[in-house]
Amino acid sequence: MRTFGHIITSAGVGCLSYLRYKSKPAAVATFLAGWLIDLDHLVDYVKAHGWKPNWERFAEAAHEKYSGKLYLPLHSFELLAVFFIFFKGPKKQPYRVGITVSILTHLVLDQKCNPDRHPLTYFLTHRIRKKFNAAEILQPSFVKASKRRH
Repeated sequence: MRTFGHIITSAGVGCLSYLRYKSKPAAVATFLAGWLIDLDHLVDYVKAHGWKPNWERFAEAAHEKYSGKLYLPLHSFELLAVFFIFFKGPKKQPYRVGITVSILTHLVLDQKCNPDRHPLTYFLTHRIRKKFNAAEILQPSFVKASKRRH
């Protein structure tokens, strides 16, 4: 899913968080968490293209085709557990639920909108185990496309 879609979706989850908990700070955190995790695309962009800005390449969002690596450190189901554990206690409950739901929504939408990606792609431990090698992380369709390119 593109960034604009994540912004709209995160705004909806943030609104639901506000309706449930009546906490503006938690609703804002929920909104921000849902789309700011896309900032990790910068890691992949820099690894693939260096620090030279190129909007076309960035918007393409297929940096693994150039670098052969897929990092995306924040696109991780493990991150859900971190937030869920980190925000303990009744006062932090609006943040715990809102941020967790927002990140989960982001990841599920990404997985749904990228059906060519292996389901384990969104697990950081899987990417680490595969040494971030895109050909090993993604479905065979990526491998075939990479071989055609070379």
